Formats: sequence, C-alpha cells, structure tokens
Amino acid sequence: MEEDKISQLPDDILLHILSFISIDEAVKTTILSKRWQHVFRSLSHLRFHRTRAAAVGRRVPLSKFVSELLSLRDPSASVHDFHFSFDGRFSCPFVAECVSYAVSHGVRSLRLHAPTHLTLRLPAAFFASTTLRELELRQSYKGIHMPGHFSFPNLKTLYLETQLYFDDYDPLQPWLRSDVEREPFSGLPELERLTLRGYPIPRLVIKAPKLRILEIFSYDDAVGEISAPLLTSFTCHCRHPWSDTKMNLPSLEEVDLNIYGDGPTTWWRDLSWMLRQLADATTVTLTLDTLRILEWDRDLRKRSPPFPNIKSLKVVRKSLHEHIYNWQAHFPARLQRRVMEYMTKGTSNLKSLKVEIPDNLDLVEYEPGWYT
Repeated sequence: MEEDKISQLPDDILLHILSFISIDEAVKTTILSKRWQHVFRSLSHLRFHRTRAAAVGRRVPLSKFVSELLSLRDPSASVHDFHFSFDGRFSCPFVAECVSYAVSHGVRSLRLHAPTHLTLRLPAAFFASTTLRELELRQSYKGIHMPGHFSFPNLKTLYLETQLYFDDYDPLQPWLRSDVEREPFSGLPELERLTLRGYPIPRLVIKAPKLRILEIFSYDDAVGEISAPLLTSFTCHCRHPWSDTKMNLPSLEEVDLNIYGDGPTTWWRDLSWMLRQLADATTVTLTLDTLRILEWDRDLRKRSPPFPNIKSLKVVRKSLHEHIYNWQAHFPARLQRRVMEYMTKGTSNLKSLKVEIPDNLDLVEYEPGWYT
C-alpha cells in the first residue's frame, strides 16, 4: 500500500490544512482513519455559513450541529476565528451562547451576520474582550443592543452594518436622547480601520488616536465630529453633504467622496464646507454627482481651490447604486468647466497634477438659464 504521508504530519500542519475547507468537510475527515478522529476538535477557525436553501434537506439543523461541535471541541483549544452567518431562524440566547463561547476561548476575529428577525442583546463579557482584533456585525432591519460605552482594548478593525440601540434608548420615544452626542468608539485605543454602513448614529463623535482608514456608507445624518490625527484614507458615500461637521485629520492623504442624493440647489454650501474639512488630502476621487452640486455656486471661480496640495484627481461616474444605473455610463455626460478649474487652479502641484476623467465626459462652459 502507498504510504499515507499526510496523516504523518504534525497536528499544527493538519489543522492549518483544515482551516482552508468548510467546517462540515473538516468534521467529515474523522472517517479517514483513527489519526483524524480527534484533529478537528482543536480547530481554531470556526466558520459557520448556511443559507436557508442550503439548509433544506439537512438531517441535522445547523443550531444542533454548532452546539454539538462546540461541545466536542478540546476545551483548552483557543478560537482564532468565529464567523457565524445564517439566514434562518435562531433564538437570541443561542446566538449569545455562541458569542460567549468564542469570547471565553480568546477569539481574535468575530463576524456575526445575524438573522433579520432578531434584535440581539449580546453578553456583557463580549463588550470587554481583551483578545478581539477584528469585529464585524451585520444585522439587517433589526439591531443590536449596546451599552453606552464598550471597551475592546486591542481591536484594530471594526465593521458595523446594523442599528445600534444603546441602553438609554427608548423605542417609543427615540427623540428623548437624540440630542446626546454619542462617542461609542472611545474605548478602542488600537482601532485602525472603521467601516460604518447604513443605520446612522445620531450626533456621532469619532475620536480614535490610531485610526488610519475610515469608511462611511449610506449615512443620512451628518457625523458630528471626527478627530483622527493618523487617518490617511477617508471614504464617504452618502445622500447629502455634511454641514458643520468638525474634522481634525492632519495626516489625510486619500479621499473618496460620493454625494448621490437629489437635493436643493443650496447644497453647494454644505459641500464646500465638507471639502474644506478634507483640505489636506493629496489623492482625491469624486463622483460626477458630487461635482455637479458645485455647479450651483455662482461665485465658484472666485473661491480658493479646496485641495491646495492635491496631486491626483479622479472623476468617476459610478454611484452607490451602480448595479442599477450603470447603463448611464454608456452615454455622454456634461460638467461645467469652471468646476474642474475650481478643483485644480492654484494648487501647489499644478504642473505635475494628474487628472483623470471619464472618456465620455464633456466639459462645457456656463449655460444661460442653468439656474432656476
């Protein structure tokens, strides 16, 4: 018989191999030989992903499979990744139990894509995890209850796509606490990347001493304040420009801005304010929708350029709903020439400035009757 060299490998290497396959397949390796019967018990990468369609026909419900697998694991084995995603129905206690298990075993990466019908309340120990490095929470339609302040001393990456309900939130009278500034990230001293998608937090304040990448998508409410001295990359895709947002971003290098809403002609004032807060950027990407807002400023030629040290300017036609409106990219578009002049004139790197615009974008002069 041919020699089984794979089974002779150390457990650490076998576990590394198993980390590249699904958890279901990893469990099935127990039938290979006695050598494999207990290897899966020390798996540190636990990723449970199941759609409702894939669950149809399973003899063992996913909740039972997860519970049994956790009970069979080596109690001394740590958990590096715990990713849980399922579109079926689960109880809140079951999800909380899974999170508690991961936290108690030193989880470093936790991704929770919860069912849409749940409003989760996670265990208190979760909000004080000292091992967590990466956290991703997604909860469509419903939300997650949070304390007013939580502490993850070693968290570096945070992705939130969920409505956050703080302890003082009253769903019957939400306006009672709408005037309170929220600073939920002050307990994250090592945070380097923050992504917020949808479900805005009223009067949000972001103060993060080590934050380097900030991404904000689909926020209807303006952020109150952003203070991040080491931030180098800022992405914001929202319906309207922010007004009166205070930003302290002295290390800013890259800006990606997409204002895609259809609002009043006075939006150019708010957008001008927003651009001035991002003035230190050297690499700027703006959508055509964003630039068109500036066309309503009659005195645009008299104003100083918003990015005095810009080195690269890219204009794109994509929008937040690119998959719906992508057909527009095949038709010519127009933009007033003075808008591009405003973005580039008088900059310190004018001779070496790199400007990239769509091939089918025509720069036109001021047209009488443009304003209504």
